[in-house]
Amino acid sequence: MSNVHVRSQLEYPSPKFFQSVNIRIGSLLGDTEDIERRKQLSNLALQKLSSIWIRNDKVKQVTRLNLYRALVKSILLNNCGTWSLTKQEEHKLNTFHRRQLRTILKNKYPTVIKNNALYQKTGETPISLTILEARWRLLGHILRQAINTPPNVAMTKYFKTEGSKQRGRPKTLIVTTLLRDLKSHNNDHWPTRLHSITDLDHLRDIAQNRSDWKHLTTAIYRSAQAETSVDIAADRH
Repeated sequence: MSNVHVRSQLEYPSPKFFQSVNIRIGSLLGDTEDIERRKQLSNLALQKLSSIWIRNDKVKQVTRLNLYRALVKSILLNNCGTWSLTKQEEHKLNTFHRRQLRTILKNKYPTVIKNNALYQKTGETPISLTILEARWRLLGHILRQAINTPPNVAMTKYFKTEGSKQRGRPKTLIVTTLLRDLKSHNNDHWPTRLHSITDLDHLRDIAQNRSDWKHLTTAIYRSAQAETSVDIAADRH
């Protein structure tokens, strides 16, 4: 039996399934578990390169940063476009990222480097913004695919199924994270809603024009950037 025939006989999981366990296709981990696992693996990679970080007089900073991005940061951000994050989780990831950057620069107490100066010196940005870019880049890619692909089928079923509403405190899903992103920008030209299949179709129409999609995601990014700048200035870690 061909793979195409087998696939056609499979039923996609219902939206209730994804909400109840909060997992992604291809993974046995939920977002929280995946993030913690990514942190552990990236720290292990960071430690394996400790002989490079401590030799800041021998290895140029630009070389150390390139190694960090290729061998450590890439591990941390693997699959990050699928993460549904709360503001608290984003804050923790930003703090974690800065801690790794300080390790590379050998910045330890009592020497103090402020967060904004740290980003400027390393050429890095808050990692929550990198994740936001990945999230919307992935969404745009999905929305430009055929309507019968698994991600589009799952999203359509999510908005069409009345049972998607649950009692009690709502869980943080990728949809709720995307909605929070949309609500953050203050550009009246672009949508701020993601509550129905009509809202999803509106985003799908925008995604077909890559220029329009770029303008929408830029508006979202700039709003998040302004909000993150305030948090960074207040945070000492």
